[in-house]
Amino acid sequence: MNAYLENLFGLSGLVAVVTGAASGIGLGIAEGYARAGAQVALLDVNAERLEEAVLQIRAEGYDAAPFVCDISKAEDVRSTIAAVIERFGKIDILVNNAGIGMRSPAESMTDEQWLTVLSINLTGAFFMCREVGSHMIARQIQGRVINMASITAVVGVETGNANYAATKGGIVAMTRSLALEWAKHGILVNAIAPSHTRTPLIEALMERQPETRRYFENNIPLGRLGEVQDIVGAAIFLASSASAFVTGQLLLVDGGHTAR
Repeated sequence: MNAYLENLFGLSGLVAVVTGAASGIGLGIAEGYARAGAQVALLDVNAERLEEAVLQIRAEGYDAAPFVCDISKAEDVRSTIAAVIERFGKIDILVNNAGIGMRSPAESMTDEQWLTVLSINLTGAFFMCREVGSHMIARQIQGRVINMASITAVVGVETGNANYAATKGGIVAMTRSLALEWAKHGILVNAIAPSHTRTPLIEALMERQPETRRYFENNIPLGRLGEVQDIVGAAIFLASSASAFVTGQLLLVDGGHTAR
């Protein structure tokens, strides 16, 4: 990378926290940030996969550390963020990527399915924003917060995802509100909205339900699912100086899905 691009997109000297980082999009972003020069804290509830992910990044010569954390629990978030700060000294970038789906037709969706998805996808993201945002404000760090939304925040889907869609719509609204609240501190808050992206979970779903692959591909004008690397580029842009005048925005990375 030449000096111009390094200044524009490099993350050297920065510390990033990525949730849901043991696999899929979260791991891809953590790897991308490390390669761009950042030190990376990987958070996840799956301790075994988390350790494997960190070893994978360290094998390339980068500085990364694992932190087992259930983001739906406020006290867990507090203690984990304190541990990250103790390990790295500060936090410059937060990526709220952790999320789950529990599909069901709305008329038969259980209370547990509704509340569990909300507790992780939306409440957990807020707990992380609150804790890391407080740190950034106290330390006068002009940081970046990147929340993972979804095209389900913009368009309806017929896949039993009312709970998931509600959380992603909430993520977008929260992103805009935090962007306005924290602008005076120089903290930029944005969201990324992927369309259907090829991750281990999605691959498993498509193997069980071949019609799901056809549904995904038929709704994406580019005719393919997104790849993890498609999201990594957007995440690097929003964490870097290239996006210094971008806040409160939803960046759609969707192969044209929402352009219909």
